[in-house]
Amino acid sequence: MLSAVMVLFKAAFAGEDLDRKVGADVMSTLLGGLLRTTSPTDPVLLKVYEIVKSLDSRAYQQAMAAGNRYLAEARLSTGVRTERLKLARERLVDAASAAESMNVPMLIANAEFAVAKCDALLAAPAHAAMALDRAAAALESAIEKLDVHGAGARWRGMRDARYLQNDSVSHWLTRATSGDLVRQRDLDALGRTVADMQAELGDLTALYSEVQTAELGSAGHGQPVVWAMPAGQTIQSGLDAKAVATVTGSAPVRGFGLTVQVEQQQVRGPLEQGVLVELLLRITLEDDRRLYFRGSAAPAARPAAVRPLLPRLSALHPLLNPDGATTLHLRKGRYHHVLNLPVEGQAVDLVKIRISRPTGGGRYAETGACVYVPIVTG
Repeated sequence: MLSAVMVLFKAAFAGEDLDRKVGADVMSTLLGGLLRTTSPTDPVLLKVYEIVKSLDSRAYQQAMAAGNRYLAEARLSTGVRTERLKLARERLVDAASAAESMNVPMLIANAEFAVAKCDALLAAPAHAAMALDRAAAALESAIEKLDVHGAGARWRGMRDARYLQNDSVSHWLTRATSGDLVRQRDLDALGRTVADMQAELGDLTALYSEVQTAELGSAGHGQPVVWAMPAGQTIQSGLDAKAVATVTGSAPVRGFGLTVQVEQQQVRGPLEQGVLVELLLRITLEDDRRLYFRGSAAPAARPAAVRPLLPRLSALHPLLNPDGATTLHLRKGRYHHVLNLPVEGQAVDLVKIRISRPTGGGRYAETGACVYVPIVTG
C-alpha cells in the first residue's frame, strides 16, 4: 500500500466526504487523511479556468473533464474503483501532454497533480512522486523565468523619466525633439504588465505550495509549505527573491531542489564586530545547488540574547561552512551539519538561504527562491 501521500483534493471526488464515500480501504493508503482541500472557488483553480478560456485548449479541457468524471465515478463502488481510477489516469495523462504541447506551466502542473492523485489512490507511490516532480519542475521553470525584477526596474525607470520630463520644460523639449517622449499610456501599460506579473507569481507559488506539501507528505510530514512573495513587498518596492518559504519551528521546508529542517539554533557573542548564529540543519539536496547565507536584522530588532554557557553546536556536529563561508556549493545528498554565520552588529532576527542551480561550466542561475529562518532572540 502507499506509505504516505497526504495531499488529495476533495475536488477529485466532486467535493464529497472521502471518509464516507471512498471507504476505509482507500483511506488506509493516506497518512493522516486530507491535509488540504480544494473547492470550485479555490483561487488556483479559478486561475486555471481563466487560462483555459483564453486558449484554444479543447484537447486539454476534454481530457481533464473525462479524467475528473472517472474520478467521480470511482467513489460510487469498490467494485469499479480500480478500473475507473486507471481510466481517469489515462485521460489525465492526455491532459498533461496537451498542456505540455501548449507550454502553459499552470496547466501542466494542474494536470500532473491530478495524475498524482490517481497514483496515490492506486497505491503507486513511485508514480505519484514522478507526477509531482513533473508538476514542480514546470512551476519552478516558470517562476525562474518570470522577469519580475526586470519589469519592475523598467517601470520605475520610466516613471522617474516621466517625472523629470514633466519637471523641466527644456528637458521635455529635448526628449520630444529626439522622439524619446515618455507617454503616460506607455507608463500605464507597463504598470499593468508589472501587476499581471505579480498576480502570475502569486498563482504559480500557490500551486507550487500544494505540490511541495504533497511531496513532504510522502515522507510523513504534515506541516503545509507556503511559497509566496515576501510579505509586505511588491516588485515596485524591490524584491530580493521571487518566492520565499519561511521555516516554522522544526518543520521541514521543501522546494527548488532543497529540503531543509532547522533542528536547533543558537546566537553566540558578543564578538568583535557582531554575533555568531549557529543553525543545526538537516538538508537534503536532489541535485547540486549553490546556497547563499545571510543574516539580517529589522530596524526594530532587539539585541540578541546570547547564552555563552551552552555548548557550541559546532562542537557537537560537523560544520557545513568552514571559516564561516557564506557561499557554498553542495553536492546532491544529505547533510546533518551546523551552519556558523557571523552577523555584523548585536541584533539578528533572520537568516536568508538563497538557492541557485548549476548551469554548467561553473556557472549558476538564480532560481528566484529563498528560505527564511526566523531567529529566536528572546
